[in-house]
Amino acid sequence: MMRRRRPREIANANSRRLVRDIVRRHWLALGGGGLGAVLITAAELAAPFPLKWVLDEVIHNRTGTFTFDRDEFRLLFILAQLVIGIAIVGAIGAYAGEIWLKRAGERIAHDLRVRTYAHLQRLSLGFHDKRHKGDLVTRLTEDANAVGDLFSDAIGSMAQAVLLLGGIATISIMLDPWLAVVLLVVTPILGIVTGYFRKRVRLAARAQRAYEGQIASLASESLSAIRVVKALGGEVYENDRVAVSSEERRRHGVRVAGLEARFSATVEVIGAITMAVVLVVGAFRVSAGAVTAGSLVVFVRYSSRLYRPLKDIARYSTKAARAMARAERIADVLSADDMLRDRPGAYTGPRAQGRLAFEHVNFAYDGGRGGLNDVTLTIPPGQRVAVIGPSGAGKSTLGALVARFYDPADGWILLDGRDLRHCSLDWLRDQVGMLLQDTVLFTGTVAENIAYGRVASRESVAAAARAAGAEAFILSLPNGYDEPLGPQGVGLSGGQRQRLGIARLILRDPPLLVLDEPTTGLDSVSEAHVIDGLQDLMSGRTTLLVTHSIALARKCDRIIVIRDGCIVQDGSADQLDDQPGLFRELAGAARAA
Repeated sequence: MMRRRRPREIANANSRRLVRDIVRRHWLALGGGGLGAVLITAAELAAPFPLKWVLDEVIHNRTGTFTFDRDEFRLLFILAQLVIGIAIVGAIGAYAGEIWLKRAGERIAHDLRVRTYAHLQRLSLGFHDKRHKGDLVTRLTEDANAVGDLFSDAIGSMAQAVLLLGGIATISIMLDPWLAVVLLVVTPILGIVTGYFRKRVRLAARAQRAYEGQIASLASESLSAIRVVKALGGEVYENDRVAVSSEERRRHGVRVAGLEARFSATVEVIGAITMAVVLVVGAFRVSAGAVTAGSLVVFVRYSSRLYRPLKDIARYSTKAARAMARAERIADVLSADDMLRDRPGAYTGPRAQGRLAFEHVNFAYDGGRGGLNDVTLTIPPGQRVAVIGPSGAGKSTLGALVARFYDPADGWILLDGRDLRHCSLDWLRDQVGMLLQDTVLFTGTVAENIAYGRVASRESVAAAARAAGAEAFILSLPNGYDEPLGPQGVGLSGGQRQRLGIARLILRDPPLLVLDEPTTGLDSVSEAHVIDGLQDLMSGRTTLLVTHSIALARKCDRIIVIRDGCIVQDGSADQLDDQPGLFRELAGAARAA
C-alpha cells in the first residue's frame, strides 16, 4: 500500500516543481548568468598564478641584489599583461552575470505575479471563501519578488561559489595532493554546519512568512472596513491584534538573523583555522622540496579564498531557504485545483432564451452550513420571480448556483434545457447578469465602471446610464462620465452606486438576471430611483430577485418563499395573500414595521 504523503512533503514537492518550471521557462537568461559566473570563477582561480610564476621563474631562489635579463624582463611584461587580462575577464563576467541574472530575476517575478493572479482569478469562490485576501496579496507581491531575488542573487552567488570551490579543489590536487587534502578537509565540516543551520533557518523563515501573511490579512480586513472600526471604537482592538502578530513575526525574524550571524561567524573561524594549518604544513612541504614557494603562495591565496565560497554557500543557502519558504506559498496557490472547469465540448451557442429549471438540487457550504434541500423549480423565459424568506434560508444560494459560482452537490440546474455544467463559463457569464446588495465599483472613471470588462462606445455607456436613471447625477459630477472614482466609489450614495450597477447590466444586456437584495439599506427616495431602473432592466428578461422587501416582491410575476433551504410556497402575490403560511407572516411583519 502506498504511503500517504504528509502536507509538508506535498508543499516541498510543489515548490521543487515550481523551481523546475521556472528554470525551464527562463533557461536562456539563467544560462547567460551562469556563463558570467564561469568567467568570474576562471578569473579568480587564475589570479594567484602570475605571482607564482614571478616567484618560481623570475625571482626563483635569488637573494640580495640582482638584475633581470632580457627573457626575464619579457616574462615580467607578459605576466603584467596577464594580470590585466585576468581582471578584464573577471569584469566582463561580473557585468554579464549581473545583467543576465537581474533580468532573469525581474522576469521570473513578473511571470509569477501574472501566473499567480491569473490562477487566483480562475479559482472558485469556494477557495476564496476560505482564504484571507491580505495573505493572497502578500503571496502575489512580496513572495513573487522574493523568488525572483532568489534567482538573481542567491542562486547566482551559490553557483559561482560552487564553481570556485570545485576549481580550487581541482587545481590544488594538481599542485600537491597532500597539501590539497589539508586545504579541503574543512569542506565536509562546512557541509555539516551548512545543513544544520539551513534547516533551522528554513523552519524559522516559514513561521516568519506565516505571520507576515496573517498581518497582511488582519490589516486588509480592518482597513477595508475602517468606517465600521471607527464607528464601533475598535481602533485599539485592531491595533492590538496586529501588534500581537507583528511581535511574533519580529521574534522569528530576530531568530533568523541570529542563526545567520552564528552561521557567518562559524564559517569565519573555520576559514581562519584552515589558513593557519595550510601555512604551517605548506612551509614543511616547501622545505622538503615537494612544492615550490610559488605553489605555496597559490595555496595560501586559495586558503584565504576558500572560506569565502564556503561562507557564500552558507549565507546564500539560508537566503535560499527563506526564499523557498516563499516559493512554497506561491506553489500552494498555483497547485490549488479548487476551480470550476469547462468540460470538453462545453456549449458556446447563441444568446439564451432564459428558461431556467432546478431539478432536485441539493447544496451545502463547507461545514454543512446553509444551502438548499431538494429544490425543484421551473421559470419560463421572461418571467420575473421574487425569492423571499428568513435570513439564512438559502435565497442568495439560488442566485449563486445560477451564476455557477458553485456547482450543486446533487441534481441539475438547466438553462434552456442544458445543464449549466455542460456550458462554457465564458458563455454563461454573458447570459447571467448579477446585481448585488452593494454594487462594487473600481478605481477608474464613471464610464469605465459602467463598461467594466467590456469595450463600449461612449454613446452606448450614456444610453445605458439613461435607461438606469443614472445620467442626471452623472452629469452633475465635475467631470461627468470622466469623473474618477476612488476605491469602492467613495463619495457616491448607495442609490447612485446601485444605479451604476444597473447601467452596467443594461450595457451587458444579459437574458437572465440575478438581483440579490438590490434595495437593502437604501432610503425611500434612493429605493424609488433604483426600483424605476430595475423595472426597465427586468422587462423581457428572466429574473430571479432575492429580496426582503415584500413591496418589491409584489412587483414580480411570481413569488417563491424559502425556509431552511426548501421551497415552502410558490405563486403570485394575490395567491399567496389568500394562503396561510410564511408569506402572510412576512407580509404582516412588514406592514407592522
